[in-house]
Amino acid sequence: MSEKSEIAEVLLEVLGNESRRRILALLSKKPCYVSEISYSLKMAPKAVLEHLEKLERAGIIRSFEEGRRRYYCIDKSLRIEITIAPHVFETSVITGTNGADVESAVKEAKRVFDFRVESSRIPELSNAIREIERIQQNISRIQGMINSRINEVFERITREINESVEDEIERVVMIGIAKGARNAMEIAEQFGLPYRDVESAIERLEKRGILRRSGDRWILTLLE
Repeated sequence: MSEKSEIAEVLLEVLGNESRRRILALLSKKPCYVSEISYSLKMAPKAVLEHLEKLERAGIIRSFEEGRRRYYCIDKSLRIEITIAPHVFETSVITGTNGADVESAVKEAKRVFDFRVESSRIPELSNAIREIERIQQNISRIQGMINSRINEVFERITREINESVEDEIERVVMIGIAKGARNAMEIAEQFGLPYRDVESAIERLEKRGILRRSGDRWILTLLE
């Protein structure tokens, strides 16, 4: 088993727990402290801490102190791949972009559609398998690059919001809208917040001109 496969096996074991997946879903929206996770997911603080420790040991999340609170966040972008086919079963994890760029992404995509195996001889077929596997590895790296780019954009959005707004609920509302939430109910459900608190924050942001309505969704004027 390769090192990447071993890492993937460890991650899959850690992620096999539903509670830890729910915690990661919450942390994918914003960094949280223990009591916040406990309240949002209706879990005992002790259980939350145990799950956080396992996620941190696996290298999936990290913690940092801000004021008197310790926050937890997802540490880095990674991609776990599981391939199940009649002649293949493997797991791997991708954590970096490895220099992939848009131009190489286009070239590799074209190679997938253009690739043909004309020979029926075993040596040529074996070479074809190795070439296809190489293309597959490059595409996986490109997908990792895409995930990293998305993360970079959201990091910039979050930083801009945190520098512009002090109220924590207002920050969460703005992050939720930036990620596609259309109304107060969606934000309340996604972040485990009281609906009335979210609705009040939206009203305050609208009055200050930070939010405006466009059709069936809110627009963040701060990011225009």
